[in-house]
Amino acid sequence: MTSLFFDLLGFLGTAFLAAVLFLGLHLVAASLKLMRGVNYWTVFLAVVCAVLAGIVAWAQLGGWFSSPAVHALASVASPITFLGFCGIYILIVPVTINRSISLSMLIALEASQHKRLMRDQLQAEVPFHRIFEKRLRELELSRSIDASGPVTITPTGMRIIRLYVRIARLFNVEFQ
Repeated sequence: MTSLFFDLLGFLGTAFLAAVLFLGLHLVAASLKLMRGVNYWTVFLAVVCAVLAGIVAWAQLGGWFSSPAVHALASVASPITFLGFCGIYILIVPVTINRSISLSMLIALEASQHKRLMRDQLQAEVPFHRIFEKRLRELELSRSIDASGPVTITPTGMRIIRLYVRIARLFNVEFQ
């Protein structure tokens, strides 16, 4: 039972190391204006931190595990587990802040003199045109559309649509 505890502790320690590396480097990069929002660099940083944690676990934590096989498995599986949790973190924190129309509305209300606005005033305060332009730019960067002339959907965009239409039907979710 004690060896199982140390195996689990080593596994969790490796994932924790990756998380600490990622959060620290993400905060430093963001404060130095090297990273903004969520993009490929965010994912790249998460993968680099997972690989580094796996290397550290492989090189330094061998004595923590009950066998070489458990050590090897934890050195590989723990960083992969971290990437899953990192994806959840990215969706909950930076993406929610970056893309939330609801948050934009609440910020506009909070900034108003009496913390209230008429519906048309609120609509004037929320920068929907910026949200639209941001999404258009993101769709171009992901190669889902071509906006060099008339905006045209690409084969990548068509694949994304087909996938999400199937998912929406499966979960009975309607598009906005």
